[in-house]
Amino acid sequence: MSSSFILFIFIGEVFALYFLPRLVLQKSYSSLRRIGWSNRVIISIISILYVPGTITHELSHYFVALLFNMNPREISIFPVIEAQKVRLGHVLYEKNKGEFIRPILIGIAPFFGALGTIWFIVYTHQFPGNELWQTVIFGYLILTITANMFSSRQDLVDIGYLLPLGIIGFLLFYLFKITIPFTYITHFFDIITVLIRTIQPPLLFSILFHAILVLVLTVLSKLK
Repeated sequence: MSSSFILFIFIGEVFALYFLPRLVLQKSYSSLRRIGWSNRVIISIISILYVPGTITHELSHYFVALLFNMNPREISIFPVIEAQKVRLGHVLYEKNKGEFIRPILIGIAPFFGALGTIWFIVYTHQFPGNELWQTVIFGYLILTITANMFSSRQDLVDIGYLLPLGIIGFLLFYLFKITIPFTYITHFFDIITVLIRTIQPPLLFSILFHAILVLVLTVLSKLK
């Protein structure tokens, strides 16, 4: 398969992983509420089940904030129950007024942190593993990581600056006749393609698992 086709498939997988876990959570919540479970209990159980993904998410924020010298001063990786809601993990760091580039990089860090973690799991042959327990444990980790790989609205509060920044960058390239050798571009995409090939099986596993859960929960909701 060509690099462009693999990249196209990867983008489709990312979209699927954005929507499917959210559908699972919505349908699971509705089903459990229907049988009488309280809002507090449901949110607490779901939050605890997704703790490995939350840890990966928040550590990604933390380490990138540390890398860019944003002085992260507080990190919470476990859910905290407050009244009738559960507060998930968070990272607090120092942000200068008017700054947006470093906060954007910190905001999108969980996506790349998740992909990097999944790549490491596959590269070290943990999934699929030689033993059933190994495959189950790391399969569960992959499911929770992919379900938490996307940033929240609060994480992406500065993302709106990217459009004008991109336009300015394009104009600078155009006005000053800046060109990038085509061989550099193809080499870059070849590297990206190799990395995507490595993580595609666990991503497809997560998509299939969540799709089956959506189907099962939908059927069960129709029976009641």
